[in-house]
Amino acid sequence: MTKGDEIMDIDVKGIDGGETRRHILGLLGGASVAAGGLALLSGCNDEIRDATSIPTPTPTATSTTAAPGAYTATNADWLNFTLQLHYLLAAYLQRSLDGTTLSASLTGGSGTAGQVRGGQAVAFTDPVLRTLAREVTTATVARIGLLRRTLGSAVTAQPAIDISGGQGSPFQAIAAYSGPNATPPTTFFNPYASDKDYLLGAVALFAVATSAIPRIAALAGNEVRPVLGLICAGVAANDATLRNALFYRADQEPLTPPAGEKTLFERANIMSDGRDQFDGPADLDQGVGGFAGKTDVNANIGVTDANSIQLRRTPEQALGVLYASANSVAAGAFFPAGINGTIRVSGLNVA
Repeated sequence: MTKGDEIMDIDVKGIDGGETRRHILGLLGGASVAAGGLALLSGCNDEIRDATSIPTPTPTATSTTAAPGAYTATNADWLNFTLQLHYLLAAYLQRSLDGTTLSASLTGGSGTAGQVRGGQAVAFTDPVLRTLAREVTTATVARIGLLRRTLGSAVTAQPAIDISGGQGSPFQAIAAYSGPNATPPTTFFNPYASDKDYLLGAVALFAVATSAIPRIAALAGNEVRPVLGLICAGVAANDATLRNALFYRADQEPLTPPAGEKTLFERANIMSDGRDQFDGPADLDQGVGGFAGKTDVNANIGVTDANSIQLRRTPEQALGVLYASANSVAAGAFFPAGINGTIRVSGLNVA
């Protein structure tokens, strides 16, 4: 392994193998993780083949959405946009896991380099969730290595990233509806506060990556579509793992939460709506399920349409969420100085 291929060294000492496997099956809901992963993978099979074939949305009296295709993207541009998304995922996952960030060998390149701001290691109470967090983190860092090797000299640098939680933070910006008629919040989302909050934060970021990368894989040329397909599959599997883990915990809660609190299902749905306010009028995000009565529960692991096809965001819609703006901007929220590469401006995603 070369220095540029470096990935995290995972230490799982002290965890009993058999018990861990049994706990993981319970945590993930058994076979549902496989079904969720397959549903997410279906989004990689997209009919769109190039940016010019994306139809321009027709503005209405109440909504306008900027069309993709204001640039001519090369294969390197699609790969670099995927890499920029992965820098954010890795920043959150590594900081949450052990307080670290990517090694310098995995962050250099063209564009304006930046550091990771905010966040802290989560005090996991469930050792199995910590093990799952390690696996997802390691996989994400490994994909960064793959993308960087594929790009070679065309690789872009990690930009400035803000993964702070709490009042005024990027995570708070996408945690709830913040429009003109919104009720001012009295509590603020901190994804590092607990196991459940960690999962809500991870699901929030993977929701963007999992919806954007299948679109990119379809737009890219034949030369890089195979590697983007593999990356699409890996991100989908990680997303399904995290959503299953969040669903499992939500399902264990009582139907009626303590006074003044919300169930985990409700929190996941509210955060889904918080993300969706920045990507246009279409509903491109979903929670993980909910209680359907005193004994029933509905699962929603795969974020799919009526045909069970992965919901997809254009790069401009994805950036709207990550910049926490429905207006067309070049920076904000998780990327305070913007991202590196040709594709860096969000769309006019006003509902």
